[in-house]
Amino acid sequence: MGKDVGIGLIGAGSASFGFVTLYDIASSEVLRGCRVVLVDIDERKLRVMAKVAEILNQYFNANLEIETSTSPNRGLEGLDFIIVSVEKERMKRWKIDFEIPFRNGIKQVLGECGGPGGLSHTLRVVPLILEIARSIEDQCPDAYVFNYSNPEARVTYALRRYTRLKAYGLCTGIYERIQSLASFLNYGPEEIDIVAAGLNHFTWILELRDREGKDLYPELDEKLRIDSEFEPLLRRLYYAFGLYPSPTDNHVGEYISFAWDLVPDEIKGMNWIRLIEAQGEAMRKYVYGLVDGSTSVGEFELRFDRGRAVKVIKAIVENKRYLEYAVNLPNQGIISGLPSDIVVEVPAIVDGSGIYPIHIGRLPDPITSLLYTQAIIQRLSVEAAYECSREKALQALLIDPVVNSYEVAVKTLSELLEAHSDMLPRFK
Repeated sequence: MGKDVGIGLIGAGSASFGFVTLYDIASSEVLRGCRVVLVDIDERKLRVMAKVAEILNQYFNANLEIETSTSPNRGLEGLDFIIVSVEKERMKRWKIDFEIPFRNGIKQVLGECGGPGGLSHTLRVVPLILEIARSIEDQCPDAYVFNYSNPEARVTYALRRYTRLKAYGLCTGIYERIQSLASFLNYGPEEIDIVAAGLNHFTWILELRDREGKDLYPELDEKLRIDSEFEPLLRRLYYAFGLYPSPTDNHVGEYISFAWDLVPDEIKGMNWIRLIEAQGEAMRKYVYGLVDGSTSVGEFELRFDRGRAVKVIKAIVENKRYLEYAVNLPNQGIISGLPSDIVVEVPAIVDGSGIYPIHIGRLPDPITSLLYTQAIIQRLSVEAAYECSREKALQALLIDPVVNSYEVAVKTLSELLEAHSDMLPRFK
């Protein structure tokens, strides 16, 4: 079955993305013998990942056809699926995105997907992704394209608005949410079901049940009264709005004006960024250790999380229907009260004929109001990136809940554009 399938990994030199995705492909009987194209502009990293691919190929006896390319402009012909995970100088730029607004008095929790940092991130990543998308359109225009790059919803919006590609965003946040709530409620993660909807990193749990269909919200209420330390921001949002948010305090906190004082110090600001940096370095050491023999493939499942795209690909290839809990795609009436063009995150049915979102309908008006503001910021920030519009970038900042000063917004935007001017030459 897999021998007729072609999968491209763009950004494959990333230790985490490249290895995890290759592991999922190589360990799948459905994808046995498929063609895998590894693409990365960093030739040294690409060589390492090609060796890792061969190690996994032999370990699982997967019979994969492995190819490499140092440019997305070649090598993608005939591929059925493309998975994109690209950044340039991720950690260095993320630190700048946090430090400049913070120095100017803006207390953004993470500065990755929301707030001024999320805007700055969008301005850099969207042009990069769209350039790659043109190459995909030229070589395999009918391929499914799965995006992992943050800001997830904004990148996916850009792909849907400015290309003809079948692009979807995939995020593991809802699965982390299932694990953490299951643990909190003393269930196994396989024992609970969640239906959540909203925007990426800002969804709301509409249903929380066990596998027999029992409503677990009453148990959540009781447990929150007993444990007053659990997720201080999300519990307050739940008490105020009646639905529990997802995925975590710090991710949701990017979109909430009062989040800084409630999110625990260890999971916000530079503390979080350094933690992500350390995790990335640990993954890099593990993956590079496979090449020099200091680590083994068998250690992986005990240490690292898995991706989502390969599971979706297998369902399409095998025509085996299942529910993916969180897919980012155009709203088009799925959630009432939000613009039809913006990208929402909702559950979707996947099978051999495609990806079909579950209709959600209307959320409570106060929650819709919170989401609507971020939906407009999503649109403005992507338009600003595509058009190199300082005006729209400033508008996105001025309606952002974490920005409360016109002068600070103007100053912060100017400093961010200057700090990243080498990646934003057209803004000059």
